[in-house]
Amino acid sequence: MISLKQATIPVLLVTLASPFLLNCSLLNKVAGAAGAGCPAAAAFDTGDFTNVTLQGDAKGELKGFLEAAYHVKQLSVETEKSLIAACAELGQALGVDELQLKAEPADGAGAEKVCTVVSEKIKSMVNAAGDAKLVVTIIEPKCNIGVEEMLACFNECGSPVDPGAVDASCEGGEISGQCDAECKGSCTVEASASCTGACDGNCTGKCDGKPLTDAEICGGKCEGKCDAACKATAKGKCEGTCSGGCSATVKAPQCSGTFKPPSVDLRCQVSCGSKAYKMVKCTAPRVKVHAEAKLKTDIGKLIKALETSLPKIIDIQLNLGKQALAQATALTDYAVKMPDLATAGGTQGLMCIGTATDVGQKAMASIKASVGVSVNVSVSVKGSAKTGG
Repeated sequence: MISLKQATIPVLLVTLASPFLLNCSLLNKVAGAAGAGCPAAAAFDTGDFTNVTLQGDAKGELKGFLEAAYHVKQLSVETEKSLIAACAELGQALGVDELQLKAEPADGAGAEKVCTVVSEKIKSMVNAAGDAKLVVTIIEPKCNIGVEEMLACFNECGSPVDPGAVDASCEGGEISGQCDAECKGSCTVEASASCTGACDGNCTGKCDGKPLTDAEICGGKCEGKCDAACKATAKGKCEGTCSGGCSATVKAPQCSGTFKPPSVDLRCQVSCGSKAYKMVKCTAPRVKVHAEAKLKTDIGKLIKALETSLPKIIDIQLNLGKQALAQATALTDYAVKMPDLATAGGTQGLMCIGTATDVGQKAMASIKASVGVSVNVSVSVKGSAKTGG
C-alpha cells in the first residue's frame, strides 16, 4: 500500500476540466470570416509579427492578441517536451524498454504515450509489493514572480503602475523580499542551521513535536536543522526573505500569486502576462519515500526512482501547468474583445485573428492533455491508498 502526505496534485484536474476559451461562439465567427488564412501564419512559429499589416487604433490590441497566442503555443510545446523527458527518465530508472520511452511533442499525444507506459509500470510494481507499505511525502514547489520585471514590462508597454498599488496587485498571494527594517510577518531563511517553523526540505530534530530518527521531510513544524528554506514568524529583523509586511520599502519584491494591477489596460496585461512564465522562479519540489516494512529489491528501485524523478513531473503539474492556466485565462479575457476589433484591424488583421484563435485553442488542448497525463502518473503512485494530510 502507498499513502501520500502533503500532496494536492489531483486538484489541477478540476481546473483543467473547465473550457480554456470560454467565448468560443464569438471566436468561431471571427475564424470563419477569416477563411483565406493569415498571410504571416509562420509568425506563430517565430513570434515575429512585423510583416503583419494592421490598421486603425486597435492595431496594438490586435498585435497583443497574436503575440499572446504565439506564447501560449510555445508554452504548450515546452510543457510536453519537459513531461516526455521527465517520464522517460523515471521509466528508464524502472527498467522500461527505451523504445517505449521515445516520442516527440504532438499536441499531448507524445507525452501520453511515454507517461502511460511509465504509469502502468509503477502500478505493476506497487501491486507486486503485496503488504509492503510506503509513505510518500511531497513538498510542492513554491513560485514567485519578480515584481520589478513585471513593472518594467508594463512601463515599456505604456501602462505604468502606481508604486502604491503594488501590494494590492498580487492576487492570490503576498509580496515578499528583502526588508532592511522591521519584518512584520514571516521570515524565510535558506538552509537554516536552526529552524523553528515550516521546513521545505529535510528536518533534523523534531517534527510537530515528535523526534525524528533521521533527517526527513517533515511537512509540519520543524524544530532543529533544516537543509532548505525555513519559514518562521518574524521577530523584527529578518536576515532572509520577509513576507507579510515590512516597516520600510521591500527590496527586490516578489509576488507569490498572480501579479495583476487593476490599473493596467487589458492589452498590456495580456502582453506581459504571456511573457510572465519567464519571470517566475520556483523552488524544486521534494519527494521522500519512507518504507514501513521490509521491501523487495524492485520496490527499493521504485523508491529511488520516485525520489529522483517524480519531483520533475510534479513541477510540470504545479509550475508550468499553473502558468499555462494563467495564460489561458488572459487569452480568454482578451479573446472576448476580438470580434469587435476584427473589422477595425483591416483584412490582414481579420485573417490573422482567425489563425491566432485556432493556434490558441490547439495549444490549450495540448496543455490540458499534457498536464492531465502528468497527474495520471502521480495517481498511479498513489495507488489505492488513502491520501494523508
